[in-house]
This record gives sequence, structure tokens and C-alpha cells, in this order.
Amino acid sequence: MSGGVLFHGGTIVTVDPDRPMAEAVVIYGGTIVYVGNVAGAAAHVDAQTARVDLGGRVLLPGFIDAHSHLLWAAKTRGAPVVDIRPHLVPTFDAVLAKIERRVSAAEPGEYLLFYGLDAQLHDGYRPLSRDVLDDIAPDNPLGVQTSNLHALYMNSAGFEACGIDAEFETPPGSEIERHPSGQPSGKLAEAITWVALETFYRSWGDARLTQEFKASIDQFIENGITTTTEHLYLPFYRAYYEAALKQGWPMPRLAAYQQAVTPDMRVEAFDLGPDRLWLAGVKIHADGSPFIGNIWLSEPYLDNSVTRDRMGLEEGHKGGVNYPMAFFEAMVRAYMGQGWQMTIHTQGDRTIDMVLDLLEVILRETPRPDHRFRLEHCALMRDDQIARCMALGVLGSFFINHITHWGAPIEDVLFGPERAAHYVPSGGAARAGMRLSLHADTPMTDPSCLELMQAATTRRAADGRCVGPDQRMDILAALRAVTIDAAFQIRKDDVLGSITPGKHADFVVLAENPLTTEAERLGDIAVLETWLAGEKVWSHDGA
Repeated sequence: MSGGVLFHGGTIVTVDPDRPMAEAVVIYGGTIVYVGNVAGAAAHVDAQTARVDLGGRVLLPGFIDAHSHLLWAAKTRGAPVVDIRPHLVPTFDAVLAKIERRVSAAEPGEYLLFYGLDAQLHDGYRPLSRDVLDDIAPDNPLGVQTSNLHALYMNSAGFEACGIDAEFETPPGSEIERHPSGQPSGKLAEAITWVALETFYRSWGDARLTQEFKASIDQFIENGITTTTEHLYLPFYRAYYEAALKQGWPMPRLAAYQQAVTPDMRVEAFDLGPDRLWLAGVKIHADGSPFIGNIWLSEPYLDNSVTRDRMGLEEGHKGGVNYPMAFFEAMVRAYMGQGWQMTIHTQGDRTIDMVLDLLEVILRETPRPDHRFRLEHCALMRDDQIARCMALGVLGSFFINHITHWGAPIEDVLFGPERAAHYVPSGGAARAGMRLSLHADTPMTDPSCLELMQAATTRRAADGRCVGPDQRMDILAALRAVTIDAAFQIRKDDVLGSITPGKHADFVVLAENPLTTEAERLGDIAVLETWLAGEKVWSHDGA
């Protein structure tokens, strides 16, 4: 067993129901070979085995964020993108002032992009338009992206750079707001947003993206996240992942879900092992964001100054879906028919009904055991829909940070107390027996599975209120949702998600045991070390 590592001297939380706690763990060659008591470990070590005395610290399986955007986060965050999120720039007037200062310092023709515009949280928010942005930046291509990442406002130079004019045909799954003349009036939403943004990213070159990609990787690793996803994967992304691995960067294991906007997209399987980078499935955006009003609801948004004046919604607005039903059905049938795991972005309850109705028909026609069909975000999922999910074998990945960051406007101005109390109902889903996951959807919120656990167990909004106490999860269920159950959702529970013999040696070392820490303090627990494939890839003290 020469070359192995023995962990002992601390608390070992395995998240394995057959042995929830242990005294010692032995790994060899990146694989866990023993979990049990110290005496039993003796048969698995020799003089060459390295000893890691935890010194009372806590060893857990590496965290898994089952819905994020590792590379896309690098594109969206970091210079030259200017961060204008409300916690940094609280008022809309301050946002405009920051944009104006950046424009005044710009080189001729330089592409300028701002991230974080928030209709609910920016005090004094007023709708942007092409004309407003033209007044600020008449010459430089300029884009302002919303904090939810589903909409983009541009000036005339931006539209010209992206080739979007009166003759440009709106692609499926997209929205281009237009003047009566047909010219874009300033706002893009959904798929066309991400296409337009690529024009900005390309203008800055690969060196910038490579630098920010390394920063994105480091942010995940420093938070103990050893596995995550790329839920907007496009085929050209693969070269960046492969380059990161070739350079020896400690990139988390990555499950890629290819973005689909047509039913005839080419999907090529790849798997760079062991379990480092693979194409896990196909993702479709069935609807949009609660925060720009393009999700499909059975009951309308509230009618008030925020929804009416800031978001531009008419009284009684119930939203809608991104694609005509026949087009959406063609996409789901195509990729399910090819055998791919499907993950469907669903926020509104009517959207969820639509997806479950279609899946029920497809599975009746062509039964497919263990499909692990996923619904992403699940903002307004109802109890009856949770029951339908359980009956159909559908899994939910819950964007619990909506509560942390937007809990107050969700309750006060978007949906009202009754719907807010059931918003992102991870507690009810867990009690129903669903193997759910929690996610940060980075770059929309920062990656931290401990903060996800705190959000799920407290449902505490930024202003301190508890939004939906009946939907709080217990701490073990929350821990499972960022370890073994998240591994189940990406079809890797046989090799990831718990400290179990035969699985990969991916660990996080914490200063405290989350199972015995007050829920309100979970996000404050210090991550001390991250181990990936049996190697320590990060330590808080640099050791």
C-alpha cells in the first residue's frame, strides 16, 4: 500500500448511510480503499503511507454544485466586465454614473460590458433603452447585462457590432424588443442574449478568458467544490477545459450539459476520465427568469410599481414559455430519443406542468427506466407537481439562493406571501423523498455549498426575514443535496458524493462539523483544505 494516505485524528462525516461516521480513511492512487476505525486501518497502511492528522478538523466528501457555469462565469465576471450588482452599487443613479465613468476612460471602439443590473434591488431603477445608452456611449459597443443573466441592454454600436438590425430574424427561444420600424429598441432576452455576448467576449481575446477561467476554477476549489457542471456548454468550450487539465490546474470534475435551441443540434459524447470531464446531457430553457417576467404562471404577477414601471408588466401578466409547444416537444423528443439525460430550465408552475405533461406522454410511449430527467431551479413548483415528479422519476435541482438574495422582493412585490412561502420548495421535495440538489447557478450567485446549506435550512432573506419556514430542510438533507444526491443527479453516485471504499478520493476539510453547527452559521464555516483525486489541491494557509 506504499504511496497511500491515512486520514485520522478528527471528525469524518462520510455521508454514507451504511457508515455515517468514521475514525480513519485510507486512500491510494486517488481512490478510497478503507473507511472505518483506526485499528482496522492498520491493515491498509505501511511505513510509506503518509499520515494526515486532522487535528480535530472535519473531513467530508468534496462538495458538488449540480448546476453551475464554470467557464461562463469566467466570461461574465472579471475585468474588463464591470460589476454593478446591487451589493456593490446600490442605486440606479450610481450604476449610470459608473457606466459613464467607464465610457469616459474607454479607448475608441473598445467593447464595454456591465454585469448585474437588477430591477428589484437597484434603488431608483428605471428601464434602460437603446436611446439612453446611445446618449451615454455614442461610439463604443456597450452592453448592460441583468443580474439574472437572462436579458441584455445594448446601444446602437452594440447592435451594429452584433449584426442585429431590423432585418435580423429573431431566432427560436429568443426575444428582441423592437420599435415599430423593426429596429431593436435596446433589450434582448434569452438565447439571443448569449449569442450577442460572445461578440463582446471575442473582442477581448483568449488571454483574458484564460486568466479569468483560472480565477473561476480557483473560486470553486477554494470553497471545497470538487465537482460541478457547465450548464450552458457549447462544443468550443471543450478546448478550454482540456487546456486547463493539460496545464495542471486543479479544475473540479465537470459534467457538461450542452445547450439546445433547435431539435437538430449535433451532440457528440466525450469522456475524459477517470470522471474528470464528460458530456452528461442536454439542457433546454423552457422559460426564463422570474425577475424579468418571462416565466409561465397559473396566477399572475402582483401589480405594483415594481412589476409595472420597472419590469414593464401589464396587470394580470402570467408570462409564457420560450418556445412554441411543438418546437419544444421536438427538441425534447430528439434528445431523449438519442438517450441523453435531459435538464430543463423551469421556473413557472405552468411551465413545469407543460414539461411534466410531455414527459409523461413520452415515457408512456417509450418507457425509459432511470432517466434521471431534471428540472432546473423549480421556483414555483407546487406540491402536486412534487408528487408528479416522484411518480415519474423526475429530479429537481433547486436554486435556493433566490431566497437569500431576492427573498424580500419575491414576497413583497412579485408573488405575495402565500406563493413566496412555497417558493423553491426544497424542504417539501426532500420530505417527499426526492433526491434533490441545491445549486448557486454561478455566475448569478457565488459558489459556496455551505451557503447553499445555510439558505436551505434557514430560508433567511437578505433583510433577515424567513421566507417560507415550512420549506426549510433539515441539515442532513441539505448536506446530501450538495454531496451524494447531487452526485446521483449527474449519474456519478457510484464514484462520487460520499466517503466510501472504491470511490474517488475527493474531500473537503472544514473547521467545524456542519451537522452540529447552528444553521445560521453554516455559511461562515471555514474551508481549510480541498483534496481532488487524492491530492491536496488547495489549503487556506498555502501548505
